[in-house]
Amino acid sequence: MTFVQIIECRTDRIEELNGLMDRWAEKTEGRRTVDHAMVGTDRSDPRHVVEIVEFASYDDAMRNSNLPETDRIYREMVALCDAPPTFTDLDVVRDERF
Repeated sequence: MTFVQIIECRTDRIEELNGLMDRWAEKTEGRRTVDHAMVGTDRSDPRHVVEIVEFASYDDAMRNSNLPETDRIYREMVALCDAPPTFTDLDVVRDERF
């Protein structure tokens, strides 16, 4: 079952956050289990940043979470945000493209 994680934070340091994600992608090449990731900012509040990360399964997400680079990026991400990011974990029960 597809698993999606929504990560939300508040920051005005979006470029630094993007650089952090680029470094993580480079360091985890060939080992990460992320299938798809998107980052967006809220049009009505550009400091509200939302990342949507898709995995083939919850187990894949947990393997990805256990990578040392994932822990490191989380700690660096916390430093860029006004408060610790929040996480919402979703088992996908319906997925359609129109």
